[in-house]
Amino acid sequence: MFRSVFDPLNGFWRGFARVCDVVGLSVCWLVCSLPVITVGAATVALYDAVFHGVRKGEPGDYARFFRTFRDSFKTATLATVPFLVLAALLFAMWYVAFVMASGGSREAMVWLYACRILLLAPLGVWLFAMFTLSRFDFGPWALLKTAVKLALAHLPSAAVVALMTEELALLTYQKVFLPGFFTPGLAALLCSLFMERIFAPYLPPEEPEAEAGDEK
Repeated sequence: MFRSVFDPLNGFWRGFARVCDVVGLSVCWLVCSLPVITVGAATVALYDAVFHGVRKGEPGDYARFFRTFRDSFKTATLATVPFLVLAALLFAMWYVAFVMASGGSREAMVWLYACRILLLAPLGVWLFAMFTLSRFDFGPWALLKTAVKLALAHLPSAAVVALMTEELALLTYQKVFLPGFFTPGLAALLCSLFMERIFAPYLPPEEPEAEAGDEK
């Protein structure tokens, strides 16, 4: 009985190991995103490592994270720059509205929520671009065009992915970054439930079958 309890291959310890991997990969993402300009490559690497290491249980997820970060750095960074500029503008507008709303302005409250809604569209396209790059090879321009097409073709999924990521980011910000030690990995894991269904028709036949077998 005790042997089975402490067996590293039983369900409890495998689940515990995957929870630890979510935390560990989240920390890797946070560290690699510190320069801000590298957040694209870090997100590609996080999704790839979480999908293969946490969801599918493949070994070597940390080595995979840093390998994918290195390989995707150029394309991910070039594709991320326009979104960072747009995000900075929207954040500046949001902050002004936040200050005005704190002073009791009702119009500013409306604009505060409008800024959050405006952010969802570019956030959804950017996430689709980064997740797509983790599974397929693209140049920056082709990647952005493909991400827009996929997001429009799967609009409900794009909206859920963007909203879910935004809410987890706000949770991290409001709780003084403490949840940041697990929310990035959790967001990638939850997003993969939507993204892999979208990617399945474009993958080799054996890969979707392996996923289906893993989920049963």
